[in-house]
Amino acid sequence: MAPNSLRRVVGFRLTPLQETRYEVKTINNLIAFLKHSPVSGESSKIAGNRMNLIKRHLFVVAVVVLTACNESAPRNEAQGGLLSLNGTELYVKTMGSGEPIIVIHGGPVLEHGYLLPHLEPLSRDYRLIFFDQRLSGRSSAELDSTDVRMENFVEDIEAVRSYFGLERVHVMGHSWGGLLAMKYALEYPERLNSLVLLNSMPASSALWQEEEAILASRADPEDASDREEVVSSEAYANDEPDAFEALYRISFRKQFHDPALVDSLHFYIAPDLRERSRRFGAIMQDMVDYDLHEDLRSLKVAVLLLYGADEPAVELSGARILETLENGRLVVIPRAGHFPFVEQPDRFLSEVRRFLGDSSVDRSADGARGTRPPGITPLPEAPSWRPPTAC
Repeated sequence: MAPNSLRRVVGFRLTPLQETRYEVKTINNLIAFLKHSPVSGESSKIAGNRMNLIKRHLFVVAVVVLTACNESAPRNEAQGGLLSLNGTELYVKTMGSGEPIIVIHGGPVLEHGYLLPHLEPLSRDYRLIFFDQRLSGRSSAELDSTDVRMENFVEDIEAVRSYFGLERVHVMGHSWGGLLAMKYALEYPERLNSLVLLNSMPASSALWQEEEAILASRADPEDASDREEVVSSEAYANDEPDAFEALYRISFRKQFHDPALVDSLHFYIAPDLRERSRRFGAIMQDMVDYDLHEDLRSLKVAVLLLYGADEPAVELSGARILETLENGRLVVIPRAGHFPFVEQPDRFLSEVRRFLGDSSVDRSADGARGTRPPGITPLPEAPSWRPPTAC
């Protein structure tokens, strides 16, 4: 590995957030002023209702201001920021319009950014809702070990759906996110229009371990040498983001049909990634022995299982999940591995669009578009370095 590979700055930035800090600060100051200025003679209950109504309208004003600051911006311009949901702060980003798709990234402890540029074409017809899972990406890391359990991650998905006032949604999960998506589907089947599993993590711990062993056997001496160079570097010892990014790319090379395309993955790496990863270890008690196959037989919604042909899951966990589904569809994309949306983007988008078009359930106006304005607090611009991906 060339020495400058660890020094490479990934200066790529996705769709820019339209931010006007002055206007947002003004709105926040106005809320604070009104909060302490009740109308003379009104009860605390009426005052509280008045404040909720004012905040609701001010959130709408904030979104209008953020959008209006660039009148030429495309309609599917992304809007993102932190939301207080389910006892933590989650970074949420939305783009596009139409039937909503909640997208669940892989990892764990990665973030949505590696998916966004490849899924963005879907925003022409669908409303994409990305979020960084708890402990991941730009979401909060301030969590106790008791808050890092599988049920917390599942309830975060439900909190995102509920926040936007969506009756039903499509749920799309990649890799680790696929396991979370299955868990969500089993917990909240009435909230689903369809389920899309992209190179999903297996539905049982036994198959997970089997597939991991196959992937480990694909590593070659060059991978080991490059990994050792990174972990022994000063950059890695100092928790520099580009060192972690280099490590992720080495790990993901063997999961591509064409390893050169691993550079198409772009990451945002949190400066405290090592500590986030340590805290995530608390969830492993939920991963030791699990099996969802029998429970999956109860699912009635349409489910798309999509894999790159090089993925061990095609003949193992994917085939096993398909056997349990009442309304499942398996699609295998040739010349692709764990990231088919990178290696075969046209085929990938075509298959996803075909499935979403065929899996019509009851798409009422309220269910598709929601009833609540997206009051997302704008964040400062993202750091110039990148985030890690899912596996």
